[in-house]
Amino acid sequence: MKTIKTIEMETKMNKVNGKVIVALIAALGLFLTPKAYAGFSDKATGTRGGQFLKLPVGAKAIGMGEAATAIADDANAIYYNVAGLAKLEKKSAEYMFSKYVEETSYHWIGYAMPISEKFGAFGLGIQYFSAGSIDETDIRASKVGTFNPSDMAINLAYAHHIFSNEHSLGINMKIINSKIKESATTVAFDLGMECHKMLDGRLLLGAAVQNLGGKLKYETEDTKLPIMIKLGTGYKIKENWVASLDLVFPEDNQPTYAFGSDYKHKISDEMSISGRVGYNSRSTKVDGFNGVTIGFGFGYQICSLDYAWMPLGDLGSTHRISVGVKF
Repeated sequence: MKTIKTIEMETKMNKVNGKVIVALIAALGLFLTPKAYAGFSDKATGTRGGQFLKLPVGAKAIGMGEAATAIADDANAIYYNVAGLAKLEKKSAEYMFSKYVEETSYHWIGYAMPISEKFGAFGLGIQYFSAGSIDETDIRASKVGTFNPSDMAINLAYAHHIFSNEHSLGINMKIINSKIKESATTVAFDLGMECHKMLDGRLLLGAAVQNLGGKLKYETEDTKLPIMIKLGTGYKIKENWVASLDLVFPEDNQPTYAFGSDYKHKISDEMSISGRVGYNSRSTKVDGFNGVTIGFGFGYQICSLDYAWMPLGDLGSTHRISVGVKF
C-alpha cells in the first residue's frame, strides 16, 4: 500500500504537471490568435540573416518531417530542443552530411554527455554550410575572380531536470560566423523546455525559442537572426513506435507544421532496423512534389546509420546521411 507521504508527493507532481500542460496550451492559444498569427507572415521573408540556422540536422528526425521538438533524445537535441539533452543516459555523438543543389553542402557534428543527475547534461555541436565557389564579375559581366560564401555555428548546450526528473530546462549558446566576401560574427541563444513523464512516460511535450540575441553585421549593415518558436508533442504508441507533431512559428515567415512517425524493429539484442515517414509544410509554396519525407535506420550495438530523403519540388531532392554512436 502507498504511504500518505507517497500519495501527497504524487498529488503534488500531478498538480505541477497540470500547470505545465496548461502553460503550454495557453502559449499555443496565444500564438494562434489572429493578431499573433499575423505577426508571423511571409512579408518578412528575406529580411533575416543566418538562414542556415534553419537547416535541420540528423537523418532520423528529418525522416520524420523534422518533428522532433518533444522527442529528440540524442546529440541532435542540441538543435531541436536543448532541454532534450537531460534525457540522455549515455554519451551520444553524430555526424551528418547533406548535399543540396549544385555545389552547396551542409555538415553537422554533435556530441552530448550526461554529467550526473545533480549536474545535468552538456552538449557541443557544429553546423557548417558551404555555398561552394561563386564567380565574381565586373560591370561588364566579365569574370574577375571567385569567392566562397560559408556559414558556421558553434553550439554550447546545457540541460537539467527539474521537479524530480518530471521536466527539464535547457540553454544553448551559439557563436555564429557568416562569410560572403566579408565576415560577420555574433552570439545567440536557444531556450528549451520539456515534459517527459506524462501518461507514464508515453506522452512527451516540448517547447523552444531559438536564435535569440545578436545581429550579423557586414561592414556598415546588419541583419537580425531568424527567431523561431517551436511547440511539439510526441506519443509512444508502443515501446518501439513513436509519433510526433510540431508547430513552428518563424519570425520571418508563416507558421508551419510537421508530423512524423518512427517504427523500430528489433532483429536481435544487438541489431535493429527502423522505418520513418513524415511531412513538413514549410515548402508548400515550391512548385512540384515536396513536403513528404522518408527515412530508414540501421542500428548495431552502439552504432547507428540513418538515411532520409526529402523532395524539393522542381528543385530536385536532398539526401541526408547520419552516422551516430551511443556509449
